[in-house]
Amino acid sequence: MQLPILQVIIPIIASMLCFFTRKHKVSWFISFTTTIFTLFISSVLLIKTYNGETITYHLGNWAPPYGIELRIDVLNSLILTLVNFVALISVLYSFYINEKEISKNKITGLYSLFLLCLSGLLGILVTNDIFNLYVFLEISSLSSYVLVSMGKDKKALVAAFEYLISGTIGATFYLLGIGLLYSTTGTLNMSDMAERIVPLYNNNIVKLGTLFIFVGLSNKMALFPLSRWLVNSYSEAPSFVSIFFSGTVTKVMIYVFIRIFYTVFHQNFFLLKLPLSNVIIILALCAIVFGSIFAITAKDMRRLFAHSSVSQIGYIILVLSLNSKIALSAAILHIINHSIIKTSLFMVAGCISYKFGTTKIENLSGLKKSMPYIAFAFTLLSLALVGVPLTNGFISKWYIINVIIESHARISLIVFVVGSFLALIYTWKAVEKMYFESDAVSCIEMTSGKTNDVPFPMLFCPLFMAALTLVVGVYSNPIRLIVEKLVF
Repeated sequence: MQLPILQVIIPIIASMLCFFTRKHKVSWFISFTTTIFTLFISSVLLIKTYNGETITYHLGNWAPPYGIELRIDVLNSLILTLVNFVALISVLYSFYINEKEISKNKITGLYSLFLLCLSGLLGILVTNDIFNLYVFLEISSLSSYVLVSMGKDKKALVAAFEYLISGTIGATFYLLGIGLLYSTTGTLNMSDMAERIVPLYNNNIVKLGTLFIFVGLSNKMALFPLSRWLVNSYSEAPSFVSIFFSGTVTKVMIYVFIRIFYTVFHQNFFLLKLPLSNVIIILALCAIVFGSIFAITAKDMRRLFAHSSVSQIGYIILVLSLNSKIALSAAILHIINHSIIKTSLFMVAGCISYKFGTTKIENLSGLKKSMPYIAFAFTLLSLALVGVPLTNGFISKWYIINVIIESHARISLIVFVVGSFLALIYTWKAVEKMYFESDAVSCIEMTSGKTNDVPFPMLFCPLFMAALTLVVGVYSNPIRLIVEKLVF
C-alpha cells in the first residue's frame, strides 16, 4: 500500500509548486487541495487500522531493520488525522488574514514552508525508524523557524531566533540519545530496537541515551521550564502560523514521547524508576501551576493562550508519568481535545486582530456588541478549556482525574483542581472584559473607527470548531472507542 509514503510526498511536491508560483490565490488553492488529500488519506488509514490492520511500507524495498520502514497503527493514524484536520481548517481560515499580515512577495513562500513543515510532521508520525524521525524533525523545525520570523515586527525575528536556539539544543540531545541507543542495540528500527533492548534495561549507556532523548523531547514538547520558545513563538508569529502550530507541533512531539517510551521500552518506562521520575512529575505539576499563573498575568490574548498551552502540556505529561494503559488513553484524549480547543482560540484571536488590529485584553470591552459571534465562540471555548460538562475538555479531564485518583497521587489531585480553578480565572478575565466592562476603552475606540469586517471563512472556522467541542463533548464514543484500542 502506497498511502503511508503519500502522506509525506504529496505535501513536499505541493511545497515546491507553491515556491514556484507567484500568486497568492494559486498557492492557497494548492495548500487547500493538498490538505484535503492528506486528510482523506489519513482517514482511510485510520479506518483500516481501527479494523485491526497494521500497515507497513518499506522504502526502496529494503526490508527492516536494514531499510527505513513506515508503519501505521491506530495511534499514529489517529494523530495523523488530527494534524491533517488542523492543517486543513488552518488553510481554510488563512486566506484573508495572510493578505493582511504578510507582504505580497512572501505569501507564496509562507505556504511553501507551511507544506514543508506539514510534510515533516507527517513524516515524524509515519516513520518507524528512530533516526529517520530525527530527519523529519529537522525538516519541520527548520521550516518552523522561518515561519515564525514572518511575523509583523522585529519581535518575531527575536522569537524565531530563540526558537532556533532552543530547537537546535533539543534536537542535539535527541540525536545524542539515539546514537547511544544505536551503539548498544545495533539497530535504528523502533520495532527491532524494542526487542533488542529488553535485556539492556540496566545498561548505563541505555539509561544515559534515554535521559538524553527525554531532555531533547522535553524541549521540543515545551515542558516547563523549557517553554519560553513556545510562548514567544506563538504570540509573535503570523496568526495563520500560530493557529497551525498550536494544534500540531507540541502534540506531535508528545506522540514521539509516547512512541519511544511506550513502544520501544514496552511501557516499562524504566527511566521513571530512577529518582528522575519525581523530577518529571514535579516539572509537570509546575507547568500546570506556573503556566496558569503566567496566563493570568498576560496582557495579550495570544500570550494568554500560549501560557495556557504550557499548562495543558503539564496535564498530559503528568498523566503519562503515571504509566498505565488508561493513563495513555487519557493523554491521547487530551491531546485531541486540547488541539481542537487551542486551534479555535487562536482563530478567535486572529479574527479580533483582523478587525481591530489588536489582541490586548484591556481593549476587549464591548466585544459582545461589535463581534457577538466571536465573543460567544470564545466563551464556549473557554468553558471547554476549563473542562465544563458537555464540552470535549470535560471528557479528557474526567479521564485524567480518574487516573490520578486510581494512582493515589494526592498532590497531583490537588494541583489538578488548582490548575482548573486558575484556568477559570484567566479565561474569565477576558470574558469579563467582553461582556461586563463596556465603559472601558474599547477596541473600536483604540482604532479610531478604522475597522475591517471579518470575512465569512474566518468567522465560520472558529464557530465550526466551537460547535465541534460540543459535539465531541456530547457524543464522545467514536474517539473513545478508537483510543481504547491502543495496545502496547
